[in-house]
Amino acid sequence: MDVDADDYSCLFQSLKRRRALTSDELRVIAEHDMDDHQGMHCVEEDALDAELLQAQVQTEELEEEEEDDKMDCDLEPRRASEGRPLGLDLGSVRRAVRLTTSVMLREIDFFMLFFTQAIVADICGFTNRQGWELVLNRASYAGVEGVWNEVTPDEFYRFMGLLIYMGFHVLPDMHRYWGTKSLQGSWARSFMSRDRFKALLAALHVVDPATEDNQDRLKKLRYLMDHLKQKCQELFQPNQNLAIDERMVKSKGRSGLKQFMKGKPTRWGFKLWVIATSDSGYTLDFNVYTGSRDGRVTDLATKVVEALIQPYKDRGYNLWMDNFYTSPALMVTLRQIGINACGTCRINRKKFPEEFKDVKTWERKTDRGDMRWCRVEDGILVIQWKDTRAVTCLSNFHNANDSTNVTRLVKKDATWSSLVVRQPAVISDYNKHMGGVDRSDQMISSYNVLQKTQKWWKTLFFHFIDIAVVNSFLLFQEWQHSQAGDKHRLADYSHITFRENLSRQLAGLDIHASSPSHSLKPVASSFHVTHTPELQKSANNCWLCYRKSRIQRKTKFACMAPECNGKRFCIVQSRNCFRAWHSAECDQFRAEA
Repeated sequence: MDVDADDYSCLFQSLKRRRALTSDELRVIAEHDMDDHQGMHCVEEDALDAELLQAQVQTEELEEEEEDDKMDCDLEPRRASEGRPLGLDLGSVRRAVRLTTSVMLREIDFFMLFFTQAIVADICGFTNRQGWELVLNRASYAGVEGVWNEVTPDEFYRFMGLLIYMGFHVLPDMHRYWGTKSLQGSWARSFMSRDRFKALLAALHVVDPATEDNQDRLKKLRYLMDHLKQKCQELFQPNQNLAIDERMVKSKGRSGLKQFMKGKPTRWGFKLWVIATSDSGYTLDFNVYTGSRDGRVTDLATKVVEALIQPYKDRGYNLWMDNFYTSPALMVTLRQIGINACGTCRINRKKFPEEFKDVKTWERKTDRGDMRWCRVEDGILVIQWKDTRAVTCLSNFHNANDSTNVTRLVKKDATWSSLVVRQPAVISDYNKHMGGVDRSDQMISSYNVLQKTQKWWKTLFFHFIDIAVVNSFLLFQEWQHSQAGDKHRLADYSHITFRENLSRQLAGLDIHASSPSHSLKPVASSFHVTHTPELQKSANNCWLCYRKSRIQRKTKFACMAPECNGKRFCIVQSRNCFRAWHSAECDQFRAEA
C-alpha cells in the first residue's frame, strides 16, 4: 500500500489527539519507510514509536476480549444467530395466528400451531381422493345420494376433536358413544354421526399417494411427520437440559415395524426415539424406528443421539441419557460438538475401564454411600456409587468431588431408621433431569386418542395428535406465565381441562351447552297396536329370522313404526315374520331389542 508524506503526517496528528487507530491505519504506519521522516524531530519520532506500540497492544487486547465474549455467547443454550429467547417463541406464535397484540389465546389457537389450516386442507384433499375410491367398493360409506361427501377442514377439526373427546371419555366400544339405550350415549353426536365418523376413519389419508416413496417404510406418514417435527422445534426454544429416551406406542396390529421391549409397561408397539425438555417434557423431536434392512446395525445408539441432538450442538446444552445410549466413545463425540452429556452406563461398553468392571465384588465389600471414580479418554468421568446396588455413570462435564446428602431408610434388627449418606452430584443431577421423556409419556398415556384400527400407520397418526395436544398444552402454560394479567388462570388449570376445552372448541360447542338428547323407546302399556308393512327399494336381512336361527333371508318389507325403527321382516307364503313379531310370541325378542 503506497502512502505519501501528507497521509503519514495526518496519522501522526491523530495520535497526538489520542484518537483510536484502526487496524488498517496501524498497518499503514508499520509498513511505512521510517528512514524518511520528512524533517521529523527525533523526539517526535520516539513519541510516535511509543504511541504505535501502545495502540498495537490495546488493539490485541480488544480482539482477545471480543473473542472471549463470542465464545461465551456460543456456550449459552440458545440460538445466538437467530436471537431466539428461551421457552415459547412468542414471535412465531403471533405470526402463526396473525396476531399483533399480546392477548390471551384460546386452546384451539395453540393446537392449530401444529395442525395448521394448510396441513389440514392437504389432509382433506388426500382423504377425499381416497373416499371416492372407497365408496365404489363400500356403498355404506357413501352419503344419501350414493356419493362421497367431501370432508372440509372444519369437519376434520371436529373429527380430531371427537378423537380427543374419546381419549378422556372412555367407553368399552365405539358404538356406545352413539347408543340410544338408557345409560348409553355421550356428546359424540354433537361432533358428527356415527356413520360419518366411521367413513372418515376408513378414508383417512395423510399423504399424497402420487408422491409416496416405495423405499420409505414410513411413506404413509412422511408428509405429516416432517411437518409436525418442524413445528415442534420451531415454536419452542428449550432450556439448558434435554433428555433422550425411547417411547413405545401400543399396537397389536401386524406390521414389520412393531417392536418388543421386555420390562416396559407397553411391551408391543412402535418404538420412537424422542428428545424432550427435562423440565416440562415438551417433545422437541422424534424419529420412528423402522428397523434395519441390512442386518444388525452397529452403533445404533450413537446414530440415534447424533441425529436428535444435531440442531443443538455447540450451544452449551446438557444432555441426559440412560444406559442404552451412554458409552465412553459417545461422550467424547458429544464433547467435541459442544454438548455436555451425562448418563448411566453398562460396564460391557467399549473403552470402559477394566478396573471398574468388578462391580459385583466391589458392591459386596462397600457400604451404602461409598464411591469410586476415574478419568478415561479425553477426561471423561467414570463414577460408581453404592446405594442399594452399585450405580455407574459417565459424564463429560461433572466434577467428581461435588456431592450432596440424601436420606435413605434402612432396616436393622427389624427396626427401620433414617440414614444420611453422601451422593455424588452426577447421580443427583441425573435423577433430576432424566425424566423429560417419561413426563411426556405420562401426560400422553393419561388421555391418549388411540383407537383400534387395521392400518398400522393410523396408530401413529393418533399418536401424532397426542404429541400436538401435549405440546400445545405446554405452550399454553408458557403463554399464561408470560402474561402478567392472566396469572389468576394458572391455578387449578390441568391437562384434562385443556383437553376438554380444546375438544369443545374444535366441535364449536358452547361451554354451557345442554347435553344432546336422544329419544328412548317409549314404554307402552301394550305393544300390540296396528303396524303397517312398507315395501322398500333394497332388500336386507329379516330381523326375526336372524335373531331366531342366525339365517340371513333377504326381504324388502319393513315396519316403519317408531317402535320398530325400520326393521325388515319376511312376508311369504311359508312364513310371516311381520305378524309373528307383532304378536305376543315375540315379547322376549322385543325386550332384548
